[in-house]
Amino acid sequence: FLETGLTDVAADEAGNAVGRLSGRRGNRTILLVSHLEGIFLPNHDREVIVKADRVICPGVGDNALGAAVVSMIPVLLEHLGIDLDSDLILVGSIGSLDRGNHKGIRSFLDQFPDDIDYGICVEGMQLGRMNFFSIGTARADITCDVRAEQPSRSYGSESALVVLNHIINRILGIAVPVRPYTVVRMGKLRAGVAYDVEPDHATLGLEIVSHDDEEIDRIHREMEAIISEMSARHAVEAKLDVFFRARACGIPFAHPLVTSVLNVMGELGIESDQGHSPSELSELITRDIPAVTLGLTYGEKNRKRKPDYVLIEPILLGVAQLLGTILAIDEGTCDDV
Repeated sequence: FLETGLTDVAADEAGNAVGRLSGRRGNRTILLVSHLEGIFLPNHDREVIVKADRVICPGVGDNALGAAVVSMIPVLLEHLGIDLDSDLILVGSIGSLDRGNHKGIRSFLDQFPDDIDYGICVEGMQLGRMNFFSIGTARADITCDVRAEQPSRSYGSESALVVLNHIINRILGIAVPVRPYTVVRMGKLRAGVAYDVEPDHATLGLEIVSHDDEEIDRIHREMEAIISEMSARHAVEAKLDVFFRARACGIPFAHPLVTSVLNVMGELGIESDQGHSPSELSELITRDIPAVTLGLTYGEKNRKRKPDYVLIEPILLGVAQLLGTILAIDEGTCDDV
């Protein structure tokens, strides 16, 4: 940000990287944000390998590429001879993944003194990704710890894994509606250190997603009741820790920002994917800031056995899409009048 000549460059209170590219008129303020963290599995080599058609490295698509492109926007605009009327606020946000709960972008929006008219969340992939709504999401860990010296412990509860299995079975019995779309995903289970030692600690990681925040609240309450009952029944310490929450929100499909982005994609021959994937988008929209999330290229996040990769050639198309969206906003095409 400093090297590209941005003003107001700083790390804010939360640790976000922030800079401003002042426009000729400053009649609009456009926020470009990319998160700075990546997910790295243990024992993954972080070496960057550049091949003829791709870049291979853990975290390269989520979200090293997004952060790199955001940092290059001022240089690209200068190279193309484009002077914006709008002010462009560039942010590299921290605390977006896992237990971060989007604390970086939330802190930035709380502290930023000016009104933000539009937001663009930049992700490395996939090209064609165009999110304009956010599904309600709650992510949580359930921990189960065997109490020390508990003579009244019931049969089977000496193993935290067995008790956690009882809890899982009860959660699977919670009524989940088809409409509104709602699902409980169990993604992580950790317990034990050896085959011949019954574990005294176990952890389950799960998420509840729904188009209706009330459904998430209801399922959350039922989980709390199940865990309290199973703690008493099996004489263990079981707890539900909800560490991430995003509200269901969005802008209308007919909003000029959405139609303008789709027009830009159409002109570039990009097929849009208007699904949902978590990003900073929900924090913007819940504050009445029209925003979209855009992807830059194709790639793969294969976090199990192979490192991530992104394809090089489509990146230019993704950058053109991003610049086209910025220009559409700057020209007033996206104004909801």
